[in-house]
Amino acid sequence: MLALTRYYLALLGHSQRYLPALLAYLALCVILYADPHSPPLPLFGVSAGGLLVVSCWLTIALLDIEDPVQRLVTLSHARQWRRMITGAILTVLACSLVLTAITAVWSAIKSLKVQPSALGIGLLAHLACALLGIAIALPCSRLLVHRIGWTVLAAVITLVVVLLAKIPLVHPLLHALTDDEPVGGPLVLALVTAVAMLAVSYFAVSELVRRRS
Repeated sequence: MLALTRYYLALLGHSQRYLPALLAYLALCVILYADPHSPPLPLFGVSAGGLLVVSCWLTIALLDIEDPVQRLVTLSHARQWRRMITGAILTVLACSLVLTAITAVWSAIKSLKVQPSALGIGLLAHLACALLGIAIALPCSRLLVHRIGWTVLAAVITLVVVLLAKIPLVHPLLHALTDDEPVGGPLVLALVTAVAMLAVSYFAVSELVRRRS
């Protein structure tokens, strides 16, 4: 699994498909954390929402890099679809954790102080959003949707619904963070639902891809 993750990291890095998402996220952070006197939790809410989009982008970009022949070669080494998809998930999760760490350090440096409770909430919020972004991307990727236009349309519509509609995923958490409301319950809800959605997406996509292959 580690070798497969390293392969996917190298594949993503060589393709440079991560650059638009990375640059957009860093630009967002530059704007958000420009004022050292801003409260951290609302900023974490916005950057966590940004990471949701970035993790979705990276997952689709990674799974769409390989053409069918190259994917079959990878499958022959991985031996099963679940191992391939797990490797892709771990790759994007690693990238998301790096961006989360950058965000947390950036916030601490710009504010010239560290608030452990706010920092912990921000880290968990970013993790929940990253997991949900991966869950959204898996069924929208080339594994199931072969035309990039339909992939983009499906991913964008789902992201808009998840971010704006009042459904019990990450919307309650982001709303609580940006409006300075209690975040304990929404944070637990976001983490649980994100993990559950990723598990459902993973097993459903793995089974569908296996049946279609």
